[in-house]
Amino acid sequence: MKYFLLFFFGASNLLYCQQLHHQMLSSQGTSKVLSNGTYISQTVGQQSVIGTYAHDGVTYGQGFQQRLWNKYISSNAQNAVTTVVYPNPFVSTINVQFSEPIKEPIAIRVFDIRGRLVFTDTRTATNTILTLELPNLASSTYLIQLTTPTYTYYSQILKQQ
Repeated sequence: MKYFLLFFFGASNLLYCQQLHHQMLSSQGTSKVLSNGTYISQTVGQQSVIGTYAHDGVTYGQGFQQRLWNKYISSNAQNAVTTVVYPNPFVSTINVQFSEPIKEPIAIRVFDIRGRLVFTDTRTATNTILTLELPNLASSTYLIQLTTPTYTYYSQILKQQ
């Protein structure tokens, strides 16, 4: 492993450093909590989140890509209904198949890699299949959230041209 050390001296003459790891170039300085409770941490050239912080039910992640998706997707294990999303990757139409019928309306939310809501709708599944037409999304990776009063499901989906 190669080490690349960056040295920073703060006002109190403390020393901070970071190592080069997995072809990642970043530097992280001091983190600070402001008087209003806002957590601030600095990073440069980061491609993954480091120093995620939760406060009052809100999670803040700093870095280029804020990937909390694994936390959401792992919560699917609590569902009694097994769910399969196909085809994935998709071109314009994606299907969600449930192991048993879901009779309530399903709230659908799709988020882009930056966490922005790019699609929202409420639909009812036909038998055990929910079909979504998403032709206007750009080619990218997205997080889809499906919710009813008794069911929540997350999946990462990949849109291709």
